[in-house]
Amino acid sequence: MPEDYQDIVLAAYKKMRDNGKLHAILPKETTTKLRSACLKVYKSRHDPKDLDILATFFDVDRMDCDIQKKLNESEPDDFRPLWNHITGGTFTTEERNTDLLAWLIGLEPRPRSSYYLSPDKTIKIGEVPIDDLFPHSTPPGRGTKQPDAKEPVYVPKFSQPYITIFCIILLIIGTTSFAVWERWTKIRMPKPDEKFMYWDEDHYEPIKDRKQNVGAPIIPLNVQTLTRQRKINLPDTLTSYSIGKVWYKGHGKGHEFFTDSGAYPQDLQRVLKPLTNNILTKYTSNDRYMLTRLVWFICAAFFVGLCGFAVSKLEKEVKPAGEKEETKKEEISAFHDNGLQATGA
Repeated sequence: MPEDYQDIVLAAYKKMRDNGKLHAILPKETTTKLRSACLKVYKSRHDPKDLDILATFFDVDRMDCDIQKKLNESEPDDFRPLWNHITGGTFTTEERNTDLLAWLIGLEPRPRSSYYLSPDKTIKIGEVPIDDLFPHSTPPGRGTKQPDAKEPVYVPKFSQPYITIFCIILLIIGTTSFAVWERWTKIRMPKPDEKFMYWDEDHYEPIKDRKQNVGAPIIPLNVQTLTRQRKINLPDTLTSYSIGKVWYKGHGKGHEFFTDSGAYPQDLQRVLKPLTNNILTKYTSNDRYMLTRLVWFICAAFFVGLCGFAVSKLEKEVKPAGEKEETKKEEISAFHDNGLQATGA
């Protein structure tokens, strides 16, 4: 059974990388450099037979798409799955990524289907068999760059889609919580021995008797007034739909708005008036309220976006595939050794 094509391509890539054969097109293993390398290779050795590989990679129809234009318009993130594969972040990858890597390093036969259909399984770079290009007898350290097994590989700690979704959810929850908080007024229901009430800034509070010093007029308890009459602290939230549902105080300095009719809480001799369209237009502005909240929302979105950007830069160290396999083997060996020692004991 022929060797897996994905393993062959990845091994050939690592040989060329470690021997400095790819430095001209791929000096560093980054998604941006991978994109640049594909542009360089396409311009230097464009071959119509490779159009299927590129069309499959970008998921387009080769007959209806300008591959050169598609490469120019591509983003570095388009090459992230391939980057994860060549840096050891993933053990396997999609066939299209393997075929693109084979094209990038000039490996023949390509693509994968051609390898399995070909009677000759000799792997070549250009026209030269890879075994002739990199003989096994080459002593290490003489003109060849050996891979540094201890060199760490870093990948993003969190994927971009998850960060985006989290930021959107955080923004929605924050906006909703703020909207509920700024309109929320908690009303405390009276205890059995509380028969009076007084006005406390924007709502009535129940108390036991008139002897308490609260700094405001004390009146007999009226549960309906206690629960329904509150001061509207954000008059700019009022709209034409509020007419018939809101009352106001129009005497003295400034206008105050309330959620129920009755006496003005701070001067019981005066009566609240029903809201009219003239008062609504003259003393409130819903457009001003919406504009202010829009500015706040944009600032919050900008702040959350900055936090998301900072999180996207966090990286974690991953072990190359070879090191992971060696570590696993060492753990299994240690487990067997411990078992043997326990049996002997």
